[in-house]
Amino acid sequence: MIVLTDEEKKQFWEEVRKEFPDDEMMQEIHYVRLLHYYQTKGMSSQERVQFFNRVLEKSETIHS
Repeated sequence: MIVLTDEEKKQFWEEVRKEFPDDEMMQEIHYVRLLHYYQTKGMSSQERVQFFNRVLEKSETIHS
């Protein structure tokens, strides 16, 4: 997994706020999509599946 810097994450937020200035939900969806795209860039299909399974497992742990 590629680890993104705080500056890169800040740039993502700036980009999505410009694209969806009046829609917080779309900003958040687009931000997560960008984040996951760059985190998994260059991974094989199997590695991406494993990445998203780990994300889901963490989410389930938090919400249970």
